Amino acid sequence: MPKIDVTIISGRTAEQGAGLEEGKTSERYTKSTSLIELSPPDAEALGIDEGGTVRVTTPHGAVVVYSRRSEGLEEGLAFFPYGPWANQIFGAATFGTGMPLYKGVEAEIEPSGEAVPSLGDLVDGFRRGA
Repeated sequence: MPKIDVTIISGRTAEQGAGLEEGKTSERYTKSTSLIELSPPDAEALGIDEGGTVRVTTPHGAVVVYSRRSEGLEEGLAFFPYGPWANQIFGAATFGTGMPLYKGVEAEIEPSGEAVPSLGDLVDGFRRGA
């Protein structure tokens, strides 16, 4: 199965902001944060279609999310909107700043046939210490 190494950057999106207005349990918020954006060459290297699921793995954790192609990204760079799904792969260390590192995180991405976990699944996993 193909795998690629990428550097992840994260941030807020307009769609995410609109979803926040509806609430963090809204479908709009979920759709805007349970995905990772990849460059077209990276998506092609993985052999995935638009909206296909991928497993994102870092030294801090792993999560399955939807994929979306973004013409604005260079090969080897991925964008993961802030949110519960991204929080699964970012570390908790703040290095005295009060904010974890959300930029420049090295990750491995591979196609996944698994379902994207719901917000409830993520919360239940946190409660179980998974």
